[in-house]
Amino acid sequence: MEDLSTTAGPRSIICPACEAGHLQTLGRDSRRCDECGSLISGPVLKTLEDILTLPDVIGAHACECGHPEMRRLPDGVYFCPSCGSEVLPPSTTPTTWKSPDHSEAYWCGWLDGRYREIPSFHNNHRLSSWDEAHDRLDYYRGHRAGREARLAKLQLPAAS
Repeated sequence: MEDLSTTAGPRSIICPACEAGHLQTLGRDSRRCDECGSLISGPVLKTLEDILTLPDVIGAHACECGHPEMRRLPDGVYFCPSCGSEVLPPSTTPTTWKSPDHSEAYWCGWLDGRYREIPSFHNNHRLSSWDEAHDRLDYYRGHRAGREARLAKLQLPAAS
C-alpha cells in the first residue's frame, strides 16, 4: 500500500477514528487506517485531504477569518487585528457574565447586538424564533444594549 504522504507532500493524514494510525491508500477514493483498520472514503476523505492542503499556521494562534496570528493581550485573551475577534484562552474558567436579572431572550439579543451587524429586524430569524411577545421585547432590549456596548467599545456615538 502506498503511503498518502507520497502523493500529498510530507504530511500524511491521521486516522479520525483512532487518532493513532495513518491512512494508507486503499483504492482511488478510499484510505484505510494502518492501526485500527477503519475505512475512510467519500466526503470525509475529501475534507481531510482539503485540510491537508492548507498552509501551515505562521503564528501561535491563527484566526478563523484567515489572519495568520491573533495577538495575545495581557489578560490572556487573543485579539485579531484584522476582524476584531476575541478568543478566551482554553484554560479560562467559565464566567458568569449573564446576570439572572435578564431572560435568555435578552442575552441572545445582547450577543447579536454586540457581535453581529443586523441591518433590519424584518429579516432577523433569531428574533422570529421567540414565540412570546415578552421574549421578543426582551430580545430587542438585549440587542439594543449589546449594540450600545459594541459602539462604546469602538468609541462611536450610538444612533437613536
